[in-house]
Amino acid sequence: MPNKGSVRVSGSLVPFIELGVGFNPELTGRENIYLNGALLGFSNSEIDKMYDEIVKFAELEEFMDQKLKNYSSGMQVRLAFSIAVRAKGDILVLDEVLAVGDAAFQEKCNEYFKSLHGNQTVILVTHDMENVEKFCDRAILIENGRIVEEGNPARVTKAYKALWD
Repeated sequence: MPNKGSVRVSGSLVPFIELGVGFNPELTGRENIYLNGALLGFSNSEIDKMYDEIVKFAELEEFMDQKLKNYSSGMQVRLAFSIAVRAKGDILVLDEVLAVGDAAFQEKCNEYFKSLHGNQTVILVTHDMENVEKFCDRAILIENGRIVEEGNPARVTKAYKALWD
C-alpha cells in the first residue's frame, strides 16, 4: 500500500472543506461572494457570470447588501454552499456539508448532487453512511490515516459500522 506520492489535477478543484472560510463578516453578502470566489481562483468577470445563479440557489436575494455579520448561521452556510457548488470546478471536494440549512434546502442540495452523477467528479468526505450509499459509486474507509476498506459503498458502509460495534 502506498504511503507517499503525489496527485496531479488537470482542471479546476473547488474545495468546500469548512463553512465560512474566506468570508468576512464586515462585508456584505455580495462582497463575500466576490471575496470567496477570488479565494477559489475565479476572476471578477467569472463571478459576474455566476453571481445570479449563486444568489438564486442560496435563496438570499433580498439580503445580499446586508453585512454578513447580520446573517444567521444558516444563511451563511447557504451562501457558502451555493458558491462552492455553482463554481463548477472539474473536481468538487465536500467535507461534511450535505446537512446544511433547513429540510427544504437540504432537499435542494440532494437534488443538485443527483444531477452531478456521471457529470462531475465529487469527493465526499463524511461519516454519514446513508449519504455514502445514496450518492457514491465508490467509497474508501480511512481509519487513523490508513485505508481499511474500499470499493462498493454498501461494503464500505458495513465495514464502517463494524468499527463501532
